[in-house]
Amino acid sequence: MFKRKLHKMLSEGEGRQLFWLLIVTVASFIVFTSIVKLFFPGWNFSWQDIIALYLDAGNFSGAGEHDWLRLIIAFVGMFVFSALLISVFTNVFDNVASAYRKGEARYRFRDHVLILGGGNMLDNILIALHNNADYADKDIVVMTTSEVELLRDKMETVLSDKHFSDHITYYHGERDTRVQLESACPQHAAVIYIIGEDNEPSHDTLSIRCNDLLSDICGQEGEPLTCYLTLEQHTSINVFMYMKNHGGGHRLQTEVVNNSEYVVEQLLVNTDLLPALHIDDPQHLHIVAVGGSFTTRSFAKVAAQICHYPNFPTAGRTCITFIDGDMRRKMDDFVANNQSLFDLSHYRYVSPTETEEHQPKDGYGDFLDVEWEFLDSRMSSPFVRQLLKEWATDPMQKLVIAVCYDDPAITTAAALHLPSVVYEKGTPIAVYQKEHTELIDKAKATGMYGRLICFGEATPSNDSLFIRQAERAKRVNYLYDKEFGRQPSANEGEAWNKLSHAHKRSSIASANSIALKLRSFDLEPTRQSIDALDHEMLESLSEVEHRRWMLTMLMMGYQAAKQKDRRDRTNFDQLKREHFIHLDIAPYDELPHIEQKDLFIVKNIPYIIKKDKIV
Repeated sequence: MFKRKLHKMLSEGEGRQLFWLLIVTVASFIVFTSIVKLFFPGWNFSWQDIIALYLDAGNFSGAGEHDWLRLIIAFVGMFVFSALLISVFTNVFDNVASAYRKGEARYRFRDHVLILGGGNMLDNILIALHNNADYADKDIVVMTTSEVELLRDKMETVLSDKHFSDHITYYHGERDTRVQLESACPQHAAVIYIIGEDNEPSHDTLSIRCNDLLSDICGQEGEPLTCYLTLEQHTSINVFMYMKNHGGGHRLQTEVVNNSEYVVEQLLVNTDLLPALHIDDPQHLHIVAVGGSFTTRSFAKVAAQICHYPNFPTAGRTCITFIDGDMRRKMDDFVANNQSLFDLSHYRYVSPTETEEHQPKDGYGDFLDVEWEFLDSRMSSPFVRQLLKEWATDPMQKLVIAVCYDDPAITTAAALHLPSVVYEKGTPIAVYQKEHTELIDKAKATGMYGRLICFGEATPSNDSLFIRQAERAKRVNYLYDKEFGRQPSANEGEAWNKLSHAHKRSSIASANSIALKLRSFDLEPTRQSIDALDHEMLESLSEVEHRRWMLTMLMMGYQAAKQKDRRDRTNFDQLKREHFIHLDIAPYDELPHIEQKDLFIVKNIPYIIKKDKIV
């Protein structure tokens, strides 16, 4: 028992080892001094002589009194100082180095960037911090449950900047444990990112618990502290949509980010993958989302909130088609998770043997500009391949394909084995890549595969810190707050912090849709370009924004009222607040145009994009 306790004490830290060495040294000195004083009172041997022998055995000459006692003192000194001291210090240095390498050492940080998790998003976040002057000299703390030494080596290879890498400290720890979180000094951080690890079975549960612990640790007093909480499951996001302002009464201001929707937004908002369809174009957009992954569903959901065109009345609805096996079950799940949307939507189930049509529910009207199709078959089946050929050559539609299986090998195979006419027609083909893009890059270089575009965690992002997305969304919300709020806020940040998660997502969706609007109306985000629009074009832009807004609200869980109930607006606020029913989910020409919210947003696009003056 004593042996185990001794070993435990000696292994519990460098300070404790030195402390015990000091005790042994002092005790030995006291013992020898006491022996000399008690048993050899006549011996002219001072405490200085004892120390001299104890610290340096070379002082033993063998020609003094009581040589045997002097020899014992010299031998004990040799053992303690020449052996134990060197051993302890060597052990101390080894333990310090080992603790650092393994991420077990802890330090006091202030005004640092705290990243909780070592998942795939970490690469792009660190690269973005490296390229952002605001974070150039800040310390960065990464806490992960993965092997720290391997993660450090990987990140140093990715960054290839030793000076910047020296600012990064890696901790090994669990983000859902309070003690571990407190050791990372979150209350003193400049910003926090909760990204988690790859392939965690309880990713969202752990991250939400982490967020709650951080909120408690950071308390209520002090400057607002932004925490980006990344979640994987759409169900987790839906729960947050129904919550009130999660940051109320706390310093921690949580920004919820869906991982898969985020990577899709980077593609659809920041590239020209989606075609621009003008008011006189006869074609409609047809998006084909392949696979049954989270990313497939996210691609469809984000696209549905962006793809709204001025030619809808003549060209018809944007069609979003899912293709995968076992589609009946997947359709039922998707519809059940978005019931408010599908109550108002056209959608159909299609297999090689049957077609099942669904219409909007009676009494609500037919006014959405997006329809849905669920195709139950394999990508390699003759049935699907024939449909792809027909869609690619149909002059009345613009085809866009997104291949998003969970398995990267299946994704790559599906993207590179489409019917040849799909490649020949230059159809945009988005290929989800979570870890590597080299094979798709080489395929593009051959010129044989048309227009392949990689997206996902393996591709660089221009908004890895979520700053650009949040900035534009804050401006959208500030416009609403300034013009229509009961108690307008003093600035964008104040208006944003009092919002619910649902309305933050609505503002983000509005900001995301602007790029496609500008291309579809041949506009620049300048005051001169917007002011040159005539009344008819402004109305068209406003209607497009309204149709976009309705899709976003329906996906957030808001419901429409029946047509006969929409005329009575006396209980507008109560229905929205208590029952999640929004009376403005209705055709554009049915709205009361007293407030003209959509027009106000359109006229202030230059403010949203470039922070020009508000008009």
